[in-house]
Amino acid sequence: MRKIAGAIAGMLLIVSVPHLFAQPGQSGMAFLKLGVSGRGTAMADAGSAIVSGAPATYYNPAGLIPGGESQAASQLMFMHREWIQDTRMEFLGASIALDDDNALGAAINSTTVSDIEIRTRPGPADGTFTSREFSVGLSYAHRFTTDLRIGVTGKFLYQKIFVDEGSGYAADLGAIWKSPLDSLTIGAALCNLGSMGVLRSEKTTLPSLLRVGPAYSLRLGQDQIEATLAADFVRIFPEQRNYLNTGAELRFNSFVAARGGYQFGSEGRGMTLGVGISYGMLVLDYAFAKISADLGDAHTISLALNL
Repeated sequence: MRKIAGAIAGMLLIVSVPHLFAQPGQSGMAFLKLGVSGRGTAMADAGSAIVSGAPATYYNPAGLIPGGESQAASQLMFMHREWIQDTRMEFLGASIALDDDNALGAAINSTTVSDIEIRTRPGPADGTFTSREFSVGLSYAHRFTTDLRIGVTGKFLYQKIFVDEGSGYAADLGAIWKSPLDSLTIGAALCNLGSMGVLRSEKTTLPSLLRVGPAYSLRLGQDQIEATLAADFVRIFPEQRNYLNTGAELRFNSFVAARGGYQFGSEGRGMTLGVGISYGMLVLDYAFAKISADLGDAHTISLALNL
């Protein structure tokens, strides 16, 4: 197991080195830095160690393989978010268990900004246009040992601003390790490792990032309440910015969940809140994110079908 863990750590280090020296303020495709589920967003995107199902294609592909009995082996999920300045985000993802040790995932993640005014002179706008960015990805995860899961995602990326278009490719690498301490897991993921083609005259730098952190769960009230605490350290390499995402969840009788979180180090984001309801195979999650006063608030809703 030490050899496997060492090999994974070496692989993550090798692919991350070229991204450690990028200049600040140069990354685009900002939607690749935002969460894709109501649960994840409500917990301030502290999801590297606790994510499971379809959202694992974004947070950590190792989570495609369930880490506990309460997690679904296969899942289909749709998310919609009303973000700042008329920005809308949609995510459609699926996870499929091949067997106990292997799983596949697929996802489409899209961001749209509509009715951007075209101005070439003072006065009324000459018209409007829509800016679009999206990614399409395939993921694979494998359980190496009882305690160690790893995963990889390959993504095709596309952006269009007015009449200019660009495309590129990226990869995510992730691992989740169940520690010897009961109910403590540690997750790590390197995301958005790749490059974009030229958009008009310049290439867009991807927001390559490292996400790593622990999660701890415990049972309360004769096992009727499950409490989960999670934290992720996030390093966005091109921007040379660090964040600490922290989240908590209380789940009652596996039916209703209350969540909260806070992102430290961000000038725009901060507190997050949310609720979730599970009924049979359906899971409905809502998240509220407090953005800076000038930009308003964000609302996220996701609906999942556990199979």
